Amino acid sequence: MIRGEDFKAAFVEETKFYNRIVLGPIFPTAVWDPLPHFLQTWLRSYIAAILVYFVSGLAWSFVIYYWKRNLHVPKDCIPSRRAMLLQIRVAMKAMPWYTLFITISE
Repeated sequence: MIRGEDFKAAFVEETKFYNRIVLGPIFPTAVWDPLPHFLQTWLRSYIAAILVYFVSGLAWSFVIYYWKRNLHVPKDCIPSRRAMLLQIRVAMKAMPWYTLFITISE
């Protein structure tokens, strides 16, 4: 059975590994390595959340609004580009807060 301190050390080592996986290819080590662990974890969560948001959003938009346009949504119900960009803007303003909750829970 793992004791509390051993579990904490293993957990921190695992999150450092995840930070290296996500932050390593994007930023030079000299940029993100001196940051506190909490900030590294938040940055990792933020980058991952943005990637998931845009990849899933683009896939969803492509399938629903272009590929199978008239199957799922009537023509007059498709939102305008302006409405879509407004939704993206609102989501990007909220994304730092959403990822902060993830970081705090870790």
